[in-house]
Amino acid sequence: MNFRLFKIPVGFLIVGILWALYSHPVLASLDRYLSSGAREIVRSLNHLGFVAIAAIVLYFQIKKQQKHILLSEEQYRNLFERNPSPLWIFRTDNFRFVKVNKSATKMYGYSESEFLSMRVTDIRPEKEVERFIYNAKNVSHGLSDQGVWKHKTKKGEIIYASIFTSDLEFEGNDCRLVIASNITDSVIKEERIKAQNAALHEIAWLNSHEVRKSLCSVISLIQLMKDSQSELERRQYIDMMEQCTGELDEMLIKTNKRVDELKEHDKEVQEPATL
Repeated sequence: MNFRLFKIPVGFLIVGILWALYSHPVLASLDRYLSSGAREIVRSLNHLGFVAIAAIVLYFQIKKQQKHILLSEEQYRNLFERNPSPLWIFRTDNFRFVKVNKSATKMYGYSESEFLSMRVTDIRPEKEVERFIYNAKNVSHGLSDQGVWKHKTKKGEIIYASIFTSDLEFEGNDCRLVIASNITDSVIKEERIKAQNAALHEIAWLNSHEVRKSLCSVISLIQLMKDSQSELERRQYIDMMEQCTGELDEMLIKTNKRVDELKEHDKEVQEPATL
């Protein structure tokens, strides 16, 4: 239980009790020296004094509470606006941005005023919008890991963002807080490694199967030529060797082509993707 909620009424109660304990004996001792009219005036002044002191105590308590609330609001505002991670809040009924921090404007290239005139669907590629809308309507309440999404900057660059969300009420509307992390470099590196592994696996398969198959055929034909006594058989073996060497040459060309494609892919993934 938060004691701060009860500080004002408790303070008022304490002042009232202390005033009653100390003022009533004083008034009772004065009654013998005062006329009935004077006693009424003194009692009225006593009541006014209690009201005045209670008002002063309440004023300082309320002022202290307001200072605490303003300090808390300032801390939360700084936590949002100065957070190094891109943050934004959007309405869940129409997907409009209602608040963004500086990190978000820096990452996406839009100004704060531009953001506030947009919907969250505007920072996503068209192919991602339908999936986002479905996900946004079925997201679980509380802090939720939404995984990795493709986002679009003002310049049209595609970036990868790791997204966490949490529902909240903001300015009287049902909203959602979004915490984004730019993991584009990590995703590109991962895709690069996967592509390299796939290409290397294919090259290894070509070398260990197709190339070796043709090479073994050539070696076998050479041995047969050595053992053959017929000129006709030798010519047939030569034709077969030419066919095998042609196949071997094709395999080597194919392998070199895959190596070049791998190099080209490495170059592409290091450059920013654009629409």
